[in-house]
Amino acid sequence: MDTISLILGLVLLALFAIPIIYLILKSNAQTSKVKQQAYDFATQNKLKIDEFEQVGTTIIALDVSNKKIIFSNAEGEDQFEIIDLTQYATIQLQHDLQARNSEKIQFLALNFAAKQMQSAKSICFYDEAGSDITAPEIRLQQARKWETKITPLIAA
Repeated sequence: MDTISLILGLVLLALFAIPIIYLILKSNAQTSKVKQQAYDFATQNKLKIDEFEQVGTTIIALDVSNKKIIFSNAEGEDQFEIIDLTQYATIQLQHDLQARNSEKIQFLALNFAAKQMQSAKSICFYDEAGSDITAPEIRLQQARKWETKITPLIAA
């Protein structure tokens, strides 16, 4: 009786643990693949990544010495874009709230205002219409963190 209970317990544990372990390993492999693609893109463009973060489907990498950001909002490969921070005058955190509920964040982005007649750039951290399941408050903290990292580079 005791061995049957032990075997049954181990089988049930395996039924629940193996899929969870598989998902964790698959997620880590995907993150590492995207990170490697970002580093390869940086190397091709003679940049050095000092800070790297994946925020949902958005990838952000910062090269402090060259004052450039590598980012991608797309999930596909080779969708990286370079933002030259020397071309922008200010950075502003945009967070749009829902009209009915003033505490609920609907959209969250970092907006770069150009010095000259260039087009403004934006890095989206959260869009309620998207498939991001992370709480917008967490994305707000991540956006503020990046804003504090980027602001001194724009001001210099």
